[in-house]
Amino acid sequence: MGRIGRWIASKINTYITGTIESLVSERVQAMLYGQSGDDSPPLPDDRVLIVSVDGSGRYVITGVLSESQGAEPGEKILYSRDSNGTVKATISFKSDGTLEINGNTDYAVSWTDLNTALQLLVTTINAKFLTKTDGVGSPGGLSLDISSAKVEGVKLP
Repeated sequence: MGRIGRWIASKINTYITGTIESLVSERVQAMLYGQSGDDSPPLPDDRVLIVSVDGSGRYVITGVLSESQGAEPGEKILYSRDSNGTVKATISFKSDGTLEINGNTDYAVSWTDLNTALQLLVTTINAKFLTKTDGVGSPGGLSLDISSAKVEGVKLP
């Protein structure tokens, strides 16, 4: 049978272990069991579900009570919080296939498509406006380099 406890402190080595206060002044040590690939220790005062391990006197934490960030059925929102519990960063996986990082007020840009379009613009400007056909223009032509804008660690379709 499980019971609700209050997360008091974290100890993070190979696994996340917490000190939990489950009854008045009763404190237990327990390991946090979470989703595979999820490394997210609770904050102090988060509510957790602790479960006794088959009469061994040991407990495990099987869940953390989480405040909804607005995910609809079929969606997922990952978020981080500061030490006061204030949400600081979010990644929202929407049911329409959209991915939102820290909101939805702007758009990500495909660097490859942008670079292709800009290089075509440079070629057009050089061919039409910067040639020496009428005695005006620059012999070197225009060049444009946006390589420093590329974020190698983020890929888009």
